[in-house]
Formats: sequence, C-alpha cells, structure tokens
Amino acid sequence: MWLLAGAGSNHIGASGIVFGWIGYLVARGVFSRGIGQIAIGLLVLAMYWTAIFGVLPGRPGISWQGHLFGAAAGVLAAWLLSEADDEG
Repeated sequence: MWLLAGAGSNHIGASGIVFGWIGYLVARGVFSRGIGQIAIGLLVLAMYWTAIFGVLPGRPGISWQGHLFGAAAGVLAAWLLSEADDEG
C-alpha cells in the first residue's frame, strides 16, 4: 500500500481490516461454492454495497489504497484457505 501512497499521506485506522473481512467473506462464497458461504457473501455484499466504492480514489484524506489492498488481501486469504480445504 505504501508504494502507491501520496507523499506525506497517512494510512492509519481499521478500515483496511474491515475491507479485508468484506473481501474475504464475499470471495469465500465464490471459492468454496457452498450454499451457506454464498449466502453469507451475498448478505455482506448487500449490506456493504456502498462501502465497496471506498476502494476507488474519491474524497481527499480517505485512504483508498488501504481499502483496496485490504480487500485484495481478503480475497487472497479466501483463495489460499479454499485451496487448503481442498487438500485436507
């Protein structure tokens, strides 16, 4: 994230973690293809639909990079954990 950050910008707070959880829960349903996981992913997506746009550059002072990389890390975690479930 810090590679894409603007000079002198701060990236603190828990929003990156929140976006990571959102990304994980939505992607987990995609990768596991279980009906329960898909339902949870769709519910989370419906509840946080407007927050999803926080990964795009928008308002000054909001770390869209933190949101984007948090969501990407959540998707990556869902993918890696789904592969671990397939092997085990």
